[in-house]
Amino acid sequence: MALSFSQSLSHRPPLHRNLPCSPQFHRIPASNAAVTTRFLKLPTIRCSSAFNDKTRISLTTSKNGKSHDDFPLNSPLVCRAAAAGKESETANSEAYAVGRHIRMSADKARRVIDQIRGRSYEDSLMILELMPYRACDVILKLVFSAAANASNNMGLNKGSLVISRAYVNEGKTMKRLRPQARGRGYAIRKRSCHITIAVKGRPSETEVEATPA
Repeated sequence: MALSFSQSLSHRPPLHRNLPCSPQFHRIPASNAAVTTRFLKLPTIRCSSAFNDKTRISLTTSKNGKSHDDFPLNSPLVCRAAAAGKESETANSEAYAVGRHIRMSADKARRVIDQIRGRSYEDSLMILELMPYRACDVILKLVFSAAANASNNMGLNKGSLVISRAYVNEGKTMKRLRPQARGRGYAIRKRSCHITIAVKGRPSETEVEATPA
């Protein structure tokens, strides 16, 4: 089926030729060109920030110093990479507490330390409160101190902490004499140890699904 237009509509120029042009926009005709092309010169918008859309950063750098991928600073990919880098930096940093010259054998402290290494902060508290060893009281105070350091100094949530490092080193050994029969004396070794507890935040478990383009 053929469509017919009235004479007034058929001879009317296209709509974009009749649009009024703002005085701040002016047309620049091409000089000495076979085909005349018209351009609109837009006003320049200056930004007060030191960075603009043309500022580009490189996410990957090769060995010779040349960047493989350059992205504008306002790109969503750059924003996500910066946020992920800041989050991973906070998550990988550790807070620790050290107990020195504790009057206890290192072997007696290690059997407790081995049970909480790699566990979460809440699980470690539960284990230390239920184990029937004298070393649990000292280690419990160190775990509390390390968690307080992570919360106050680094702003981490105590519920997301993990015992990343826990080890015991031998300290000084004091030698004493125990009198025995017939003028003899047996040596007494009063041992000490140094206990170190380090905690760090777990990385976020939320996963962002990629939306199809």
